[in-house]
Amino acid sequence: MLYYNFNGYEEFRYRFGIIEHGNGKRTRRNKILLDFIKDKRLLHEAVENDDFSLLNITNMADLKKVMFARIMDSGEDDKLPYEVLLINYSFRSSKYETDIYNGICVDGDSRAVRYINHDNGGKVFKMKAGKFIRHLIMETSFGRTLPESVIIYLQECFTQDWQAFSISSLPKENRLFVDDNFGGIYDSSECEGDFYSCMTDKGYHTFYRDSVDASAAYLRNNEGKIIARCIIFNKVYEEGTGKIWRLAERQYSTNQDDKLKRALVNALIIGGYIDGYKQVGYDCHHSRAFVDIYGNSLEDKRFYIDCSLETDDTLSYQDSFKWYDMSEGRAYNYEASGYDYELDTTDGSIDGNDDDESYDEFHDTYGDFDTTIVMYHGREYSCSVDDLGEFVWIDPKEMYYHESDVDRCPWCGEWFVKDDGHESELTGNCYCSEECREKAEDCYISENWHRCDWDGRYYEHEEDLITYKALNILSNTYTDRTIPKALITEAVNNNELYFVNGVYYDALDENGKPYKPESRTMLTAA
Repeated sequence: MLYYNFNGYEEFRYRFGIIEHGNGKRTRRNKILLDFIKDKRLLHEAVENDDFSLLNITNMADLKKVMFARIMDSGEDDKLPYEVLLINYSFRSSKYETDIYNGICVDGDSRAVRYINHDNGGKVFKMKAGKFIRHLIMETSFGRTLPESVIIYLQECFTQDWQAFSISSLPKENRLFVDDNFGGIYDSSECEGDFYSCMTDKGYHTFYRDSVDASAAYLRNNEGKIIARCIIFNKVYEEGTGKIWRLAERQYSTNQDDKLKRALVNALIIGGYIDGYKQVGYDCHHSRAFVDIYGNSLEDKRFYIDCSLETDDTLSYQDSFKWYDMSEGRAYNYEASGYDYELDTTDGSIDGNDDDESYDEFHDTYGDFDTTIVMYHGREYSCSVDDLGEFVWIDPKEMYYHESDVDRCPWCGEWFVKDDGHESELTGNCYCSEECREKAEDCYISENWHRCDWDGRYYEHEEDLITYKALNILSNTYTDRTIPKALITEAVNNNELYFVNGVYYDALDENGKPYKPESRTMLTAA
């Protein structure tokens, strides 16, 4: 029996095929999704329940949407008592709840979620967004069955969504513009910081004015600097239906900050400027990775735009509509039959393409250099070996990781990937391995908790212990020792301790009284 809805090997290769990078490195597309649908437990439950919907998720956008929907449903089914309202999600929790601010931190911290903790007297706290959503996921019976790679993916998606939502919900600091200022959005003097765009300052922006129907969309900060930008294609035709969409192309922002990209997208949606956009983060480089304004994937749709371009006309590098049929005057986001040229070139015109150049995908530049594979926010990029200043080599992974994705282990000092870290609620730190976490916790406990003489264990609170008198048979003197309060009744019932005049003793004389120091009576074995 066929459990998956692949239409032959070609469709499987399209969804999960191997991608060749500039340095010969090969990686698999949508690997997280493939790992998820291959999970044996998932297949078993699908067969048992005759429900194969989870096995037939086809793209990362739908994976995100379906997973969060199932997590919310699971919270309801698990009858978790408290409601957590975040963005357009309604989660359930056994101890957390949101107040009238719906998670927005009044101190302006866009990276954290404000919440009430009912396990701590109903007090208000805040927690990093990724850590908070992980707690909510793991509280549900469905969430606890998810592979770790999927949980990490959901954490990152939510963190980016939450930061963009928080920024847009706070008093407005950034202003949205939608106009024909193509020169400005590709001018480094007008932009804040580095957008890592190979088209900056090249003068190729006139392509959007002369050859296609497009608008420039961008955010300016209080200083008037552009902090995020994208191109909106105003008339995108859906193949086979003639439906016209307004789609925002891949976004760029100061220092590739995804929360700024999402803030731009949110502003465009709120302003009614677009019907869909190139998804932020995962798979954003793929030509068909568009989603509608509700987050539904449009990857199964084929789009094209009108394009009037001669071989020597100015051309700006195209991420999506790059298969060009000159006779039809159309540029497609898929390899349409009979196309003449590919428009993903940085040389300024069709005739200027140089296939011998290497491509640095992370910095979006071509040049004469060697490349290596790097990891940034969960996705592989090719990167020039001469421009690795933002990356750290991680020995166990045998790969470079972006500095924002790694940390040093506070116990052993080694670098590790944050998503692979082992967090300790006890110390409040994250460690590179379970071994380092356990050693750090043991050290913390020995230095900060209270050792019990009775069982040799450590207890966090001194009030959990009670004192008893332990006899030294050589001197007939007693020394104070500790025992857990929870064990005192059992010890008395077992004649291991004796209660006399409000004091516990571990031994009494033949008269049932505490020994006196001057008494020389020796204890005899029973």
